[in-house]
Amino acid sequence: MQKFSKQHFENLTNPRSIVIAGASDRTGAGTYNLMENLIKEGVDKTIYPVNLKAEMVLGKKAFQRIRDIPEVADLAIIMVPRTGVAEAVSDCIEKGIKVALIVSQGFADADQDGHDMQDQLVEIVEGTNTCLVGPNTIGVANSFDYFHTSFQNFDLYQKPNALICQSGMFVLASADFTDGLGLGVDIGNGADVSFNDLLPHLGDDDRIKVINLHMEGLADGADFVRIAAGITPDKPIVAYKLGKSEEGAIAASSHSGAMATDDKVVDAAFEKAGVMRVNDLEEMTELNKSLITYPDMKGQRIAVITISGGGGIAVVDALGEFGLGVAIPSQSVLDEIQKMNPPWLEIGNPVDTWMAVLQKGLAGANVEILQRLLDDDEVDGAVVLLNAYRTTGYESLKEWVDGIVQAQKDFSHKPVALWAFGKNQHEVIEKAEESGVVAGFTSPKSAARALAGLYRYHNIIKNRPSVEVDEPGDVNRNAAAEILALAKANQIEVLGTETLDLMEAYGIKTAATKLATNRDELMQFAGDLGYPLVMKIASEQIVHKTDVGGVMLNLNNDQEILCAYEEMLDNIKLKVPAAVIDGVHVQRFVGDGVETIIGATRQVGFGPVIMFGLGGIYAEILEDVTFALAPVAKSEARSMIGKVKASALLDGARGTNPVDRNAIADTIARVSQLMTDMPQIKELDINPFTADARGGAALDARVVLAGN
Repeated sequence: MQKFSKQHFENLTNPRSIVIAGASDRTGAGTYNLMENLIKEGVDKTIYPVNLKAEMVLGKKAFQRIRDIPEVADLAIIMVPRTGVAEAVSDCIEKGIKVALIVSQGFADADQDGHDMQDQLVEIVEGTNTCLVGPNTIGVANSFDYFHTSFQNFDLYQKPNALICQSGMFVLASADFTDGLGLGVDIGNGADVSFNDLLPHLGDDDRIKVINLHMEGLADGADFVRIAAGITPDKPIVAYKLGKSEEGAIAASSHSGAMATDDKVVDAAFEKAGVMRVNDLEEMTELNKSLITYPDMKGQRIAVITISGGGGIAVVDALGEFGLGVAIPSQSVLDEIQKMNPPWLEIGNPVDTWMAVLQKGLAGANVEILQRLLDDDEVDGAVVLLNAYRTTGYESLKEWVDGIVQAQKDFSHKPVALWAFGKNQHEVIEKAEESGVVAGFTSPKSAARALAGLYRYHNIIKNRPSVEVDEPGDVNRNAAAEILALAKANQIEVLGTETLDLMEAYGIKTAATKLATNRDELMQFAGDLGYPLVMKIASEQIVHKTDVGGVMLNLNNDQEILCAYEEMLDNIKLKVPAAVIDGVHVQRFVGDGVETIIGATRQVGFGPVIMFGLGGIYAEILEDVTFALAPVAKSEARSMIGKVKASALLDGARGTNPVDRNAIADTIARVSQLMTDMPQIKELDINPFTADARGGAALDARVVLAGN
C-alpha cells in the first residue's frame, strides 16, 4: 500500500473537517448517531453529512455523494451498508480525501462475499493517496485534542498513552483496560492501515509514554519487529495478543478476518522487538500504571511495609512469583526502626509496623519507616499495605497517604506501590493516584507484577545493546546452492543423503555418514568407518524413524550390524509397507552427550523462525523448545539455550561434564544464516544435535524444500 504519512495520521486523529457518509437525522437513545454525539459534545470540526434522501441532517446541509461536498475534507467516515462502501471510497479518491474510516461491517468479518468486497476496497485504493481504516471499526478516540468517531457515548479519560486495537471495546473501556487513554485507533479488520503504519507516528508523539496493542492477528511480522524494535528503547510497547488457544484463533479470525499466527512465533517476534506481552487485561492496566507513574526502577530489592503479618507474607510470595527479591535493609536502618518497637519484636523485612503505630500513630509510624527504608542503598522500591476497611474512609487515611506521596517525591527513582484492601480500596487508590507519583493496586499479585514489568523495561529492554549479527565463517554458499539446485531439478521435496552435505557446506559439524543400498555396501562402509556404528533407515516417507524401528544404536561388530540390518528391513516392511526404501545410513556412533534439536521453519510474514530444544525422541513429547526470528546472533542463540527448562542438563548431571554451549550457539547461528541465505528451504530439523564437552555434531537432519 501507499505510505501512511504524517499528514494521513493527523487527518485521521485530529481532522479539521469531516464528511459522514450515511449520516442520519434519527436522534435520541438507541440511535447510535455519531453526528449527534459530535454536535452535542461541541467538537470543533466542520461536518458535512452525506445522505441520499435528506436535504438537511441535524440542521446541516446534506449532500447526496461525498464528491459533492464543497471542500476536500480531512477525514471521511463511512457508515453506509456494505454494498455502498466501494462507491463511497471511490468518491473519496476522486475528491482527494486522504483517509476513509469505514465503520460498516460485513466484510472479512463475515461471509465470502464480504471477503471479496474487502479485497475490492484494497484494490480500489491501491496506488492512490487515499488510505482506509477498517472496515468494522469505531475509529479514533483522541483525548489530547478531544475528538472521537464512536457512535457510542463514553468518557474520554486522558492518560499519556496510546492504543491500537482491533475491537472498539478496547477504546470504549480504556479506563478499565489501559487505565485511561490519550490516543486510540481501532483498525478493525486492518484491510489497509495496520499496526505497522500507525506505530511510527505514536513512537514520535511526545505526548505518549506507553503504546498499547490489542492484536487478533499479526501480518507482516518482520516489518513489525523492525518498526517496534526502533521504538522500544525509548518508549515501552505493551501487547495483548489474543488467539492463544486453537479456539481463540478461530474466533479471532471470524471477528476481524485476521490470519492466525503460531503463538510461539508471536512470542519470538515480541522478544526480538522488545515488546512486553501481557497475559490478561489486568496486567495491561497494571503495566500502564507503573510505566506511566514511575520514571525508573534500578533494582529488584523491595521493602514491604505492613500492619498485618499475613499480608506482608502474601506480598513476599507475590514478589518471588514475578522474579523480584525482598530487600535486606542495612543494619543501621533496622536499628532505627527497632527503637520504635518493643525489644521482643524483631524487625526485618517485611516490616510489621503495628506496634510502632501504637506509639507514633498510623501515619507517623508508617511514613517515618518508609522514609528510612527508601533512604537505604540496599532498597530499590517498596510495597505499602493500606487498610481501607469499611469504617476506614479516605479522610482517616489522608495523612498517611499524603506522607507516602511526599516520600515518593523525595525518592522518585524508587517506586512505592500501594496495595489497598478493604471495602474502600478503590476510593483510597483513586485519591492517592491524584498525586501522579504513586500507583495503587488491589492485590499483592497486581502490585508485584506491575513492579516486575517496570524493572524489566528499564533494565532489560530499554538499555539492551543493539545485536550485531556476524555471519559465521567457513560457509560455502556455492556448494549449498548447487545441492539445492540439483534437488529442484530432480523435483525432490525432502533431501536425502545430501542433507548432511548441506550442513557441512555451512560449517555445521556432522558425524561421518554413508548411504548403503545393499549388504555389500553396508559391510564395506562399516569397515571404512569403524565400530561402534549407528544405522538408520533412509526413506523420504519415514520422518520418525525410531517409531518404526528405523534406528539401531551401538552396533559393535559385523554380526551385530548384519542382524540389525535384516531386523530393520523386516520392521519397516511390516509397519510402513508403502515406504520406498533408499537404503540405510551408516554413521559412526557418538556415545556420551546431550541430544538437542535445532530446527527452522518459514512463517508467512515473519521469514525464518529458528527453534532449539531437548532433542531425540523427547522433542515432541516434552515440547521443551524455544524460538527466535532470524537472523539470530550468537548472543541470541545463547539466550535461547538458557530459556529451555532442560538447559540444566547441559551443565552436567550425575558426574557428567558440562557440554560446550558455544558449539550449540554457533550451530544455531549457522542454521539461521542458512535459512536466511536459501529461501528455497521450507523446513529444517537437526535431530539430534549431540553436544558434549568437546563440541557437538549433527547426527541426523531433515530438509524440506519449498515449491517442489
